[in-house]
Amino acid sequence: MAKTLFRRVGIFDGTGSAPFQGSVLVDGPRIAAVDRDLVADADTQTIDGAGATLMPGLTDAHAHLALGSTIHQISKPLDRSDEETALLIAHCGRVFLDCGFTSAYSGGSGSPRAEIAAKKAFEANWVPGPRLRTSSFERVPGGPMGLRVKFPGAASRPSQIDDVVGFVKEMAALGVESVKFLLNGVSAFDPGSNAGEQFHDEEIVAAAEAARSAGLHMTAHCYTPHAIRLAVQNGFRMLYHCNYADDASIEAIASCKAEIFVSPAPGIVEADLLRGPKFGIMASPPQRKEQEELAERIRTSAIAMRRRGLKLVPGGDFGFPWNPIGRNARDISLFVEWFGFSPAEALSAATRTGGEVMGMGSELGLVKEGYLADLLLVRGDPTREIQILENPDNLIAVMKDGRFHKAPALRPVPEVGAG
Repeated sequence: MAKTLFRRVGIFDGTGSAPFQGSVLVDGPRIAAVDRDLVADADTQTIDGAGATLMPGLTDAHAHLALGSTIHQISKPLDRSDEETALLIAHCGRVFLDCGFTSAYSGGSGSPRAEIAAKKAFEANWVPGPRLRTSSFERVPGGPMGLRVKFPGAASRPSQIDDVVGFVKEMAALGVESVKFLLNGVSAFDPGSNAGEQFHDEEIVAAAEAARSAGLHMTAHCYTPHAIRLAVQNGFRMLYHCNYADDASIEAIASCKAEIFVSPAPGIVEADLLRGPKFGIMASPPQRKEQEELAERIRTSAIAMRRRGLKLVPGGDFGFPWNPIGRNARDISLFVEWFGFSPAEALSAATRTGGEVMGMGSELGLVKEGYLADLLLVRGDPTREIQILENPDNLIAVMKDGRFHKAPALRPVPEVGAG
């Protein structure tokens, strides 16, 4: 693999600090040097990035590659074979890379087997795709969520500890890296169910013990204070949504904040409001009211969690027809617009903290010597204008593992705004 030198670039290193001018040398899959002025040898390809920003690749911490809808094609929810789903994941993985997302933490897959196969294909460079941490399907009482649209709640059934433990063991045998439980419902499909507790506490206690024994991480879809505290008490690593978090549940997360990541997912909330009704989602007046209240609650809870120093990470539930993959960077922009992050803080959450989400914080998510060369060359400065990342055309180059997924033109990059 040839060496690559990016010279005359503004370097956003992922820490949240302002970009600085310099050069970055990539040798093989890793960054070999970061300095003010590096000189290339005869074996090095030189990219002149005058006016552009070099930054780490982005991480989506709430990825649903198997949902299948992208900015290029809309996929209706269907029961598909594992083989069909694997091909769909491959398509979505390419779109992830096209848009600068070089890492994805799965928030649940309709086909764990297909997701595991796709990860193998991405790692072997059979097909282009992001680094991927795999997940089970999204477990609700009785089995996978699938095409289910009703969430009756735990009060409507007896506790079934053997079922949830069996699920964890089944997923561990398949080889997934995390298991996901929907501790609350989904109001987009079943109005009002966001506030409904779906599992008995003892079921989650038993599932968590089984997951620890199997070496699996746990992921929670949770909205209510009770569900949040239940997840924290049982060692869940990733919490999604948390819209109705109160002071006590936020303090519970804060007590374990070094081990827990929170993905508020404002992207899906905005999509439900703006585009959902065209697809029959949150379309009635009561549903619209609930969703508007949810948007306000997510602002309040995320701001409070940010003030407590919790690890908030972007990932907006992309993959639904009304919220397609390819819009992923919108979630990062909403960290700025809704939660009060500075652009640099939001980018650091998507890069440095993203590396931690992937379990690779010592080698991923920073522009730093020795780190993996997952890099973006961006036209302009996203620390000043975060929204430029929402347009893939602003990505001059996308590199993963020191290989170009999108190579820049072999000529000097013009200054932004130059004629």
